[in-house]
This record gives sequence, C-alpha cells and structure tokens, in this order.
Amino acid sequence: MSSNPYLFAAYAATWVIHIIYLATIRRRYARLKREIEELKK
Repeated sequence: MSSNPYLFAAYAATWVIHIIYLATIRRRYARLKREIEELKK
C-alpha cells in the first residue's frame, strides 16, 4: 500500500492552520482580559 504524500501534506497543513488559529484566539483573549482589568481600575 503506497502512501499518498498529498494526503500527508493536507493533514500537516490542517494542523498548522489550527495551531495558528488557536494561538491567535489565545492572544486576542489575553489582550481582551488586559483591557477588562484596565477598565475595572
């Protein structure tokens, strides 16, 4: 059974996209949390 390099590339690209997306959400959440703390002061 031969492995398909395009399938591996698709999985790898999908994981990279998900990791970047989660990192972006985490950064936005941290910034929002900081702003909320500033407004509470």
